[in-house]
Amino acid sequence: MNNNYSIDLNTALRLACLEAGLENAALESAKLAGGYWELELSADEMRYDCFVDAESGEVCGLDFYPVPVEEYPAELQEPAGRKAA
Repeated sequence: MNNNYSIDLNTALRLACLEAGLENAALESAKLAGGYWELELSADEMRYDCFVDAESGEVCGLDFYPVPVEEYPAELQEPAGRKAA
């Protein structure tokens, strides 16, 4: 990581969660590229892609979408052969 940036990964994660309205989220991936933290988060069956300026801490982009059903934990999926009402 380039130490010239004032925003570290933990701060970027906290800013991303605040912007998304989350108390906490699982960090799926993070990378520092072109002066921005690129974060992929998941929480409450949703995924979030967030870009945080590594110098100012400004959240420059946030996108979210549902986690595909195929990726739900087994305990949340319908039993085989049973159809949802």
